[in-house]
Amino acid sequence: MTQELFDMSDSQPKRYDVHLSTHPGKVRSGNEDNFAINTVYRRLEDEKKNLQGNRLKEPLVCAVFDGMGGEANGELASKLCAEVSALVYYDLVKRRGINIDEPVSRFVEKSNRAIVDMLESTHSKRGGSTFVMTVLDNGVVYPYSLGDSRIYLYRDHHLRQLSNDQTLAMKKLRANIITEEEALVSPDRHKLTSFLGVDVDAEGLDPQIYQPFVLDPGDKLLLCSDGLYDMCSDREIAKLMEKAPNEACLALVDAALENGGADNITCLLVTCSES
Repeated sequence: MTQELFDMSDSQPKRYDVHLSTHPGKVRSGNEDNFAINTVYRRLEDEKKNLQGNRLKEPLVCAVFDGMGGEANGELASKLCAEVSALVYYDLVKRRGINIDEPVSRFVEKSNRAIVDMLESTHSKRGGSTFVMTVLDNGVVYPYSLGDSRIYLYRDHHLRQLSNDQTLAMKKLRANIITEEEALVSPDRHKLTSFLGVDVDAEGLDPQIYQPFVLDPGDKLLLCSDGLYDMCSDREIAKLMEKAPNEACLALVDAALENGGADNITCLLVTCSES
């Protein structure tokens, strides 16, 4: 990533347009993905619907959650995280100017605890959720993640993955045990090394924090679950991101379905408002 991505000299308050589309895919009977936009958290009842939020003010908190642990536990885990994420927005509104990492870290702690408590109450040993979250404030994007859901930036006809996958394959790649090509097809590429719900003993779970940057006019910020990029290459995603935001969001989900739809698919797209 080039240095200009992180140039915040032009940061100033902005408004944003948000589009979201989600689908259970062709294989799974239910949708374990959930999402949150400020205080709105739910799955779309109409799988063909493109949720639109126009000219949303700052602060803007957007997140995608991919539940794990089977249809019941996974869906509930991601729903719990989506509900807890609203606390980030409320905290930012009440305490303007705070370090944004603080409410996000509290969200991670509380949502992890909520999942652990849920699993204990249902006598389950398996469950959790990935998350990607972006907080937009004063024209600056603050990205966070855990697990293998992803954040992409589409700028100047180029697609960049901003988040890092917390998987066993990526851990082996960073240790030079396998190559990038091997990591792409490795059976370990979806074996998560960190996610919400993994900290059963409350030892402390921290989000992955990435360098903030300014979202410029024309940029498209994409948050998605692995149901998208498992079915679509970066080249295909980049090509579809050329479309208008409302068309791109639906086109990404449709492409994942056309390519097999082996998992739940959720795409959340953020752009600067034109007016």
